[in-house]
Amino acid sequence: MQIFTLFIRKLAVVTFWFFVWEATARIVANPIVIVGPVEAFGRLFELAATRDFWSNINYSLVRILFGFVLSLGAGVTLAILCSISKIFNTLITPFINVIKSIPVVSFALLAVMLLSPAILSIFIAFITVLPIIFFNTYNGIQNTDKNLLQMAKVFRVNLFKRIRHIYVPTVAPFVVSAAESGLGFAWKAAIAGEVISLASRASIGGAMQTARSFLMTADLYAWTITIVALSFLMEKAFFLLFGRIKKWQ
Repeated sequence: MQIFTLFIRKLAVVTFWFFVWEATARIVANPIVIVGPVEAFGRLFELAATRDFWSNINYSLVRILFGFVLSLGAGVTLAILCSISKIFNTLITPFINVIKSIPVVSFALLAVMLLSPAILSIFIAFITVLPIIFFNTYNGIQNTDKNLLQMAKVFRVNLFKRIRHIYVPTVAPFVVSAAESGLGFAWKAAIAGEVISLASRASIGGAMQTARSFLMTADLYAWTITIVALSFLMEKAFFLLFGRIKKWQ
């Protein structure tokens, strides 16, 4: 009964905002500026029936996921190395801080001059998520209980067991939290980079840029809905995967 009530409540909220969206579109009455949910979803279904739609999704999805995985591995590795070596920490941390401060548009414009369009999405997803993963992981390592580490040292617990039973339970929530934020940010940053840099018309960003150029507002809305849906599904898939990994530990 509680699940049914929660479902009805969420459905009511969604219905309310769809009503606001439709009402706004009718008040503006300009399909170049805004289209209603019926037109947007109708166009989405039309696009979904084409091969190019799925080809564009595949192009961006594979590259963004690859860039995210690279940033996850690199961020965790760099955080571990910075925790081990103060010299390495002194050298790397300022560099990561600089990366964190640079806007996506700068990365996109620089990348388009230096990199091929095929790897631009990978680079932007990687470089924008790296600071999030790095700092969260580093903070997690620094928050590890020093008393437990001292006890492990006294009882001569080997390194593998220290990592598995002390570091991993402490650091894992920090990494998961960073990955949750980073996954959504990777999507937004990479797609924005594709749009800004005109990287490839075979990408989601390229399709959105084409729609903007020809004032196809319904297409823009359809692609935006697609991005939100894909981001949501990726986050759910990540937590499902993490849940299974946690059971195996």
